[in-house]
Amino acid sequence: MIKKWILHQSDPELVALFSKHLPISSRLAALMVNRGIEDLDEAKQFVSGSLKDLPSPFLMKDMKKAVDRLVVAIERRESITVYGDYDVDGVTATSCLLNFFRELGVPAGYHIPHRLKEGYGLHVEALKEIHQKGGRVVITADCGISNVNEAIAASQLGIDLIITDHHIVPPDLPEAHAVLNPLRKDSDYPDLNLAGVGVVFHLMMALRARLRQIGYFENRHEPNLKHYLDLVALGTIADLVPLRGVNHILVKEGLKVLSERQRVGLRSLIVVSEITKEQLGTYEVAFQLAPRLNAGGRVASAEIGVKLLTTDDEEEALRLSQTLDSENKKRRFLQEEILHQAVSQIEKAGYDQARRSFVLSSPTWHPGVIGIVASKLVEKYHRPACLIAEQEAVGTVSLARGSARGIPALHLLDAFRELKDHFVNFGGHKAAAGFSIERQHIGSFREAFEKLVSQRLSEEDFIPKIKVDMKIAMDEVDQGLLTEIDQLAPFGMGNPEPIFISDGFKVSHFSVVGKSHLKLRLEGRSCIREAIGFQMAQFFSDAAKIKAVLYTPSVNEWQGRRSIQLKLKQVSF
Repeated sequence: MIKKWILHQSDPELVALFSKHLPISSRLAALMVNRGIEDLDEAKQFVSGSLKDLPSPFLMKDMKKAVDRLVVAIERRESITVYGDYDVDGVTATSCLLNFFRELGVPAGYHIPHRLKEGYGLHVEALKEIHQKGGRVVITADCGISNVNEAIAASQLGIDLIITDHHIVPPDLPEAHAVLNPLRKDSDYPDLNLAGVGVVFHLMMALRARLRQIGYFENRHEPNLKHYLDLVALGTIADLVPLRGVNHILVKEGLKVLSERQRVGLRSLIVVSEITKEQLGTYEVAFQLAPRLNAGGRVASAEIGVKLLTTDDEEEALRLSQTLDSENKKRRFLQEEILHQAVSQIEKAGYDQARRSFVLSSPTWHPGVIGIVASKLVEKYHRPACLIAEQEAVGTVSLARGSARGIPALHLLDAFRELKDHFVNFGGHKAAAGFSIERQHIGSFREAFEKLVSQRLSEEDFIPKIKVDMKIAMDEVDQGLLTEIDQLAPFGMGNPEPIFISDGFKVSHFSVVGKSHLKLRLEGRSCIREAIGFQMAQFFSDAAKIKAVLYTPSVNEWQGRRSIQLKLKQVSF
């Protein structure tokens, strides 16, 4: 899809401030300003921040209460259960706590709800089962902030509930023993963007500090929390939280730990994923490791991922990794099948021409995959998309489960709040949401959602846009530029790879490589640069006419040779 190019207009005063007070060029300063960094301290931390710069975990509201209760549980040998979520963030958060308690010599169990059989969040029946097995303390991992009734049930059972979550805080907090969430308005913690695993890591930091204070480690091994950063980075990247502030530090340091391949389960998963790169980055996590871990929760059981991330057995790790790889292949097959059916529904109905939103449903769709397909539809059509799996029957009510993805101009959760009468329940945030709905209401929801989107958004909102950092000459794309770009890494949500525009070059050679990739040789005034455009072979016949390119510079490694390569985003004639 051709996107409208929007060139950043960097604030010259901020650029001058950053380049004056930090050892960086004005070009790097502009790139930082383009990423929304407006404070000198944040800019300094962005390029040189370390674990020493992490805020105190005790700034988070209720952290002291949570730690005090866990210290008592440890001293009394009370049963502790971790109650996690089935996505990568929840699985890594759960695994962090289980590994940490094991290192402390404290037995802990866990429960991960089944996506299809139970659904997201706390469930009273699961809490009853935990209580029957002797559970007295339950720590949620990446869930619980909206479970008001379930928190009451836990209290009535005699369970002390410690909620760790990062999702939007409802008007009424659950009545738990402690609620750890950086989004709480009464919390002093300075960074609002932690993933669920990030909140858990802060609980671990605080608990270790308290145990150290009371002399717990005088005759015991003290855990090195740096060793947990591989899991923290994995969950943070996978959950698409902004890689700014604390997250930027955690992921930067976590990728170093991940690249050391010390954790048995991740080492095995890296091998099964056929990753040969020595230093792992956000790409390998987001597109190779995370999808395999996610596949467990989407089409099988998320417990497979927890077992993998907590095992010390090489043979078990290999078996579990192979299972996740197999489940991921099933997920990809289901995804392609549903995507094909969804596109067919859209085009047969003429929705791609007539509608401003898509609400599609089928009784054959797998509810664990529809969210991914909704994202693919948004990429293809730049329209908000809701996919509904009509599979669930509860008593006499015929329920269906939906997943939605939006576009930047629409706050999806706010839209769903206005349409709440159509749902049995719903939740989410600006860009993504999930819901359950009675089948008989799907048609009315489709029309109500279309009406809301059409009224709320303008024609301009349906034109996809790509933000461009700056225009530079081809000759400026050198090792110095790549070194500056490296100072911004790791890249991800909230901190995208820099994108540049160049023109004034000559296309001296062009070809199609693979089945669908366009390869160009571009000659500047004093340099020649190779460029690759993935899935851009449709421009081959007119390649000689290309006048400008939109790209991200990168290093290409081939047969031991390193060279600068431009990864094309768009071309202009």
